[in-house]
Amino acid sequence: MDIDLGRFALSLFTIIFSVTVHEFAHAWTAHKMGDDTAARQGRLTLNPMPLMQAEPIGMVVAPLLGAWTGFMFAWASTPVDLRRVARRFSMRQANFWISLAGPLSNLLLAVLSVVLLAFIARGGHASNPDLGEPLLLIAQQLAITNLTLFFFNLIPVAPLDGFSVLFSALPRSFERLEAIVREYGGMLLIVVMLIGARLISPLVKSAYLGLLGLAGLL
Repeated sequence: MDIDLGRFALSLFTIIFSVTVHEFAHAWTAHKMGDDTAARQGRLTLNPMPLMQAEPIGMVVAPLLGAWTGFMFAWASTPVDLRRVARRFSMRQANFWISLAGPLSNLLLAVLSVVLLAFIARGGHASNPDLGEPLLLIAQQLAITNLTLFFFNLIPVAPLDGFSVLFSALPRSFERLEAIVREYGGMLLIVVMLIGARLISPLVKSAYLGLLGLAGLL
């Protein structure tokens, strides 16, 4: 099996970078709300090495296999102690915003990537044309990867961020449903892994085309 080393390196970079930013957003938001757990463990950083050391399967093996097979995947986690958040926030408020921060960081990266695409398309690389095509490929891959991470992580199944976002926003009367979804989270996650791509692919495509349209690239 022939491997395009350029594509391999690009895929590996985009997924590791995107997941690192995602986890940094969790850690940064938690720190801003008073929980310094991630910071004390050296996880408040955009350096991917602490994540790779803490979760080598999710941040090394899975990305390498994904870059090789074309099925990109990676995972990591950020230590959070909601008991340490500032008293002006309830634990449910803190859980909501800390959980939402990760997916929002991916959405922001996708938007910035499309801005870079628009800059390139308007000749922003004219002073160095050799950079144009590589930057174009990087921006496209970053946009699609981060839109995928955004929608996938918002699926309300434990341990994905969408679970905490949803049930932190719902009234306490939904705690029974929350317990059931949490109990069967492993099974539900397997189902999501099997059919998730088909569920979110149309959303990713629509969002990507929508951002391109807003940037005047369509």
